[in-house]
Formats: sequence, C-alpha cells, structure tokens
Amino acid sequence: MSKVIQVLETMASDASLINEENISTFLTTTEINAEQQRAITAKSAGQLAETIADLPELMAFSQVLPADEDAPIEDEQEDDNSASSKLLASSF
Repeated sequence: MSKVIQVLETMASDASLINEENISTFLTTTEINAEQQRAITAKSAGQLAETIADLPELMAFSQVLPADEDAPIEDEQEDDNSASSKLLASSF
C-alpha cells in the first residue's frame, strides 16, 4: 500500500504529470503492479482499493438509544397542563 501512496503523492506534487502520456510513462517506472497502474490511469479509486491487499476495512455503526420510558409524551404534558389550569381557574 505504501508504494501506491508514494506514487499518488508524486503524481499530486509533480506538475509535469498532468497529461495521460506523461502519467503512463511515469507509471511504467514505478514499483506498483499492472492492475494498480490501470486503476490509476482509469482514475478509479474503487478499482485501486480492490488491488490493495492490506487496506483496512472500515465499518461504522450509528448508535440507537432506547426511548426513555420515564419521559412524558408531549400530548400527556399538554393534557396535564390543561387540567392544572382548569383546576386553578375553578379554585377562584
């Protein structure tokens, strides 16, 4: 993987590697395999990733928290507030 990264770093920093002919010539002088060279030439990140055996597989999961059973539901809160207001009004 480090050879591929070095090749990509060189390509990013070398202004002469802007056209396909120069890129192809450069890639033939590198130590990456033909499959990786084709992926870079095709500008296919997915294809390039498939050629790298030691590329770590990243997984992400979102955490889902259970609902809080003690928290009153909004409708219940409104009903409680309405009942409290009526009770206060009838007390006068």
